[in-house]
Amino acid sequence: MNFFKKSTHEIRTPFELELLEKAQNMQQTVPPEPWIYEVIVPASGVTACGWDEDENLVLISGSGYSITQAITGNRIHRDRDSSLTDEGMSKDYLKFTIPLTGLEIGIFGFQAGDGSFGTDDGWRLDVIYPWWPRASVVLDNVFRQGYRYLKDAVMIDLKRLDGPVKCGFSPSGKHFVVMGSGGALVYSRNLAA
Repeated sequence: MNFFKKSTHEIRTPFELELLEKAQNMQQTVPPEPWIYEVIVPASGVTACGWDEDENLVLISGSGYSITQAITGNRIHRDRDSSLTDEGMSKDYLKFTIPLTGLEIGIFGFQAGDGSFGTDDGWRLDVIYPWWPRASVVLDNVFRQGYRYLKDAVMIDLKRLDGPVKCGFSPSGKHFVVMGSGGALVYSRNLAA
């Protein structure tokens, strides 16, 4: 039995095939204005993340957690006590109580929920799979005049992240993160824009 035999039964519509071709022809790049600040946060084994009250990125892994300033990448705190981190996790894996501050935050990730995919001013993140199983992330503004899916979107260069990814905006929409098992890629807006 040949498991690799090409199927002659195409179930995708012409529109879907056109979108797939468009996605496969996109060049990976950095996000457009106003997303000018880029921070790479190395952290192996990341399972979830969220945002604290100051919209610092909280990364959670099997070896503890860290708090990193989104725009600068400055690490504010790192705790390698995995048992303390486990105690901070809610039973449904949707909230995390930061041991340092006692603040409970919503989280998303591989062992948590999904992130926020849109902002009040129309920015949208999508994880797509034009080369399944490799994940890609596209960013677009759906409030743009003449918006059509993927027409003006950018495919973000995920740098060193590969494999499954999760993404989401901060509560204010001023930052977004793409998280992979090797860490996170954070983009922040030009605050003057």
